[in-house]
Formats: sequence, structure tokens, C-alpha cells
Amino acid sequence: MFRIGILGSENSHAMAFSKMFNGIDTRFAGEFDDIEVVGTFGTDDASNKALIEQAGVKFIADKPEDLLGHVDAVMVTARDGKYHAAYARPFLEAGLPAFIDKPFTSDPAEAIALAKLAKDKNIPICGGSSLKVCMETERLAAYAANNRDGILTGSVYAPVNMVNEYGNFWFYADHLTEISLAVFGWDPKWVQAVGRDDKGVTALVGYENYTISNHFCEGMYQYGGTVVTKGGIHTQIITLDDAYANECRVFARMLRTGKMHGTYEQMAQPVFYMDALYRSMQTGEKVAVAQAVVD
Repeated sequence: MFRIGILGSENSHAMAFSKMFNGIDTRFAGEFDDIEVVGTFGTDDASNKALIEQAGVKFIADKPEDLLGHVDAVMVTARDGKYHAAYARPFLEAGLPAFIDKPFTSDPAEAIALAKLAKDKNIPICGGSSLKVCMETERLAAYAANNRDGILTGSVYAPVNMVNEYGNFWFYADHLTEISLAVFGWDPKWVQAVGRDDKGVTALVGYENYTISNHFCEGMYQYGGTVVTKGGIHTQIITLDDAYANECRVFARMLRTGKMHGTYEQMAQPVFYMDALYRSMQTGEKVAVAQAVVD
């Protein structure tokens, strides 16, 4: 049995994950019988209590480190990415696998340090946006991969929330970011914010052989994208139907096999993209997107 600790109970993800792993959500009966969320830490007392009462979580920790010795892995689900590295670090140092929710961190240097810690200790990690492992995203990514040499352009659209208490732009932008990277490639060369207003942000993203657009939309709650190639066009609406379940499946598979779904660099790369876009939003200028190197 893998005992899991949840760090950041205020996120709706914490409740969804706990109900799945603890058998409360009967749609997944038998799928996660070897995994149990046993404890949680969070700064919101009502959310902590709800996990105990509604999801079968057994205890509330006074601080994250109090879960050490009681869990075999952690899921960092705090809404504000500025807490993710601090919450995850003690558990990675102790050799425990970790799921780290979106955004991985809110700072490129911190993202590299956290990924390097995991890599140096040979600890598997996963997380980020659930949207990159949705069936529809994977379908769009497969079309792009099969036509990589013929891509002409494309686009991705998704919601954004520019003003909030969880990091503003950083809180929600990772969903679109990771869809776009998963579909068009993890190695964009530059990004340029060409429009920002009360409706959100529009950005151009440059690759070696093509340029695409990203549309971060305020007040809209749909996801999707289009890949335009020499041989045709594939457009895909991306639903959230299997988002949480697939995230849990990726995490469960990682625990059972010890193998990561992606790479350490892919965990950190979205942070570099969002940092470059955020800087471009201040000036409107083209900003180079550094590549995450974890060595």
C-alpha cells in the first residue's frame, strides 16, 4: 500500500484525488486499491476538515514535514506555485516520489533546483497541468508528431485568470502552456505577447520552422487547439472529462513502476515559457525562451 500525503488542501484537486484514491469516488472502484491518501497539510482549516469528513483522510499535519515517516509519496496541490518547491523539497530530500501540481514552480531557477534535486537522487516526479494528459490533447499531439516536418502553424486557446490571490497570471496559465508544449514541442525559441487587455493575452510562439499562437482568454472556460500542416488541419476541443483520472493514473503508474511519464526537463520547461511570456507582457517585445537543462 502506498500512503500518500496531500500538501495544499485548499485546491479542488486535493479533494478529487483523495476521493479517487480512497475509494469514495466509486467510478474508479478497484483501480487504485494499492494507494491511500492518509494525511494532509493545508492553510485552510475548512478544506482540511472537508478532506477528513468527505474523503477518508485520517489526519491533518501542523506543517508539511510532519508527514515524513507517515507517507510513501506526496502530492503538492497548493494553488500558489510559490509554495511548491518549499513543500516538496523535504520529501524529495528524503527520497520520496512526488506529484507537483501546476505550476511546477513560479521561478525558473527554483524549477531547475527542484528538478535537479529529484534527478540527482533518482526520484521520479510528475504533475503540472492535467490537460497535457487528456485524451484529446494526446490525440492532437499525435497528429502534430506524425506531421512534424509539415507543420505550417497552429494555435491553442484556454482560460486564464489574470488577477487572483494565487500568483495572478501564473495560477492558471500553465494549462494552456503545457497543452501547447505537449502538442507543438518542448523547445520553443521565443515568445511575444502581441495583445493584452481585459480579455486576456494573445502570444506568438516561435519554433525552428513554424510560428503558432497562444490565446489566454479571461472569462472563457473552454480548451482546444488546431494544428495546420501541409497535408491537412486537425482541430480538437479538449474536455476535462478524464483530466483528474488520467493525472491519478500517471501518478499511480509512476509509484508502481518507479518510471516518470516525461522528463525532468519537461517538468521545468513550462516555467521557462511562462517566465518569458510574462516578461514579454511587460514590454510587448519578443523574448527568448530558455531551455530547461537539468544536469
